[in-house]
Amino acid sequence: MPTYMTEAKLSEESLAVLSSKPSDRKKEVRKVIDAFGGKLINLYWMFGEHDIVTLYEAPDDSVAMAILLTLSAGGNVASHRTTILMPNDQAMKAMRLASSKRTGYKSLRKEWAGWRDEGGES
Repeated sequence: MPTYMTEAKLSEESLAVLSSKPSDRKKEVRKVIDAFGGKLINLYWMFGEHDIVTLYEAPDDSVAMAILLTLSAGGNVASHRTTILMPNDQAMKAMRLASSKRTGYKSLRKEWAGWRDEGGES
């Protein structure tokens, strides 16, 4: 299953409630991920722009989005950013695949090789 990392910023109201009435958010997040056939790897609290980072597996991107929509629907999350994580062996496979295809693509460096700016544009 693909692995995802979601960084979430909680609403100010949510943080205020958690300060006065602690709640095990990891347990609640696990319920949602499990219900969609995913697997929670871990949940961390963090300092900085976001409050929580969650590492989890989901069957595919649509399921990952459904998980995020469910977790965001209650209004507790002010914003979030999700990144798909790729294991090294899959990245190596992608690198080998990229170098195996002749596409005719010419990078700007190659396209502009030898070009000199003579100025004079008006």
